Amino acid sequence: MTAERLPIKLLKKFSPLDRLSDKQLVLLQANADVHRYQAGEEILALGSSDGKEYFLVKGVAQLKSFDNRVKDIEAGSDAARTALALLQPRKFSVTAKSECILIVMRQETVETLLQELPQDRTVRFSARDVDAGHEVESIEKTFVEDLNSNNFDLPSFPDVAMRIRKLLDDDSVSSKEVADAISVDPAIVVKLLKTCNSALYRSVNEITSCQEAVVRLGFETTRQLVNIFAMKELFNTKSPVLEARMSDLWSHSREVASIAYVLAEHTPKLNPEQAMLAGLIHDVGVIPVLQYVDRYPQFMHIERKLDEIIKGVKTRIGVELLSTWNFAEEFISVVENSENWTRDSHSDEADYADVVIVAQVHALIGKKEHRKLPMFDQIPAFKKLGHGGLTPKESQKVLLESHHRIAELKALLSIS
Repeated sequence: MTAERLPIKLLKKFSPLDRLSDKQLVLLQANADVHRYQAGEEILALGSSDGKEYFLVKGVAQLKSFDNRVKDIEAGSDAARTALALLQPRKFSVTAKSECILIVMRQETVETLLQELPQDRTVRFSARDVDAGHEVESIEKTFVEDLNSNNFDLPSFPDVAMRIRKLLDDDSVSSKEVADAISVDPAIVVKLLKTCNSALYRSVNEITSCQEAVVRLGFETTRQLVNIFAMKELFNTKSPVLEARMSDLWSHSREVASIAYVLAEHTPKLNPEQAMLAGLIHDVGVIPVLQYVDRYPQFMHIERKLDEIIKGVKTRIGVELLSTWNFAEEFISVVENSENWTRDSHSDEADYADVVIVAQVHALIGKKEHRKLPMFDQIPAFKKLGHGGLTPKESQKVLLESHHRIAELKALLSIS
């Protein structure tokens, strides 16, 4: 193996290096080496970590996973546009199948230069970046293995919501005790007061204290609203890589929750606040997946592949989360069935899974996901809402007539 220098124009052939400026590439070139390997020589060992990235310039390299899956990568191909076996510890061993030339550089150097990019040039991969597919498959495989072995961190439900739930399980609890428990979280108090004084619950006199709000709303509504406002914390992140994804997830969940509230108001035996909470938690299984994949930020924006990972495991994660948080079975059913468009509970009465299914359908109208839905008359949930069933057209009319109410609900969920 030898080390030498190559022109910086070679660096522009690789992703994400092609996003760097010429000045940055000059700096990178000064800190990069060129290594040569003979056929049969090991380039990277399975499980190794050296903090470096290896880009294939010439030859054919063979990747082999721990479960003996083999993939050949030829220089100049789409699969060679990104670094070989980037994830560390390495999920693949890499061997030179023919004489190979590789550019080698420190990951820390690359990441530092990428962080210097202007905001509008932040590194983003597109769906066509399937060259990283073998790495993403490894993320998914490792994810599922960690899940199966319980080697997986699930977020805790916010403390204030858990305290309120325990308090309200006691029939002798007073409104002052509930208010005192809520008051340890000033943000929840502010949201509760603003909600209590909104058009949804407005009384003759303005409510100015937490205890007054609890009395005005009642224990059950207070419980649901505290859960709803606490849920927002789970969608917060300090990770710049996760921020856009979490924001999109919250935006969709908030919209579904607001629509579910209005639909529940028009459906007997459904509690609007409970329907709103059901709308917020229907995709809760995505949150731990994003937090897990955040360990591999270079793949966060490979949209199609990340969507595949999320789709494959979000229901199972969501069910496990709600079970860990001791949520009722009706909420677990929402997570299990929120995208089960043809689901039929074999009951004439609507449940919260039904209302979330219909809310999702309306939230997806006009979006690309809408094209994948079955015909509305093939979605049984529509027939269970309202008084004796709502056609898609009738439910759309309800939502149009309630658009100010939906806007207010979305605004309440966005209170900082």
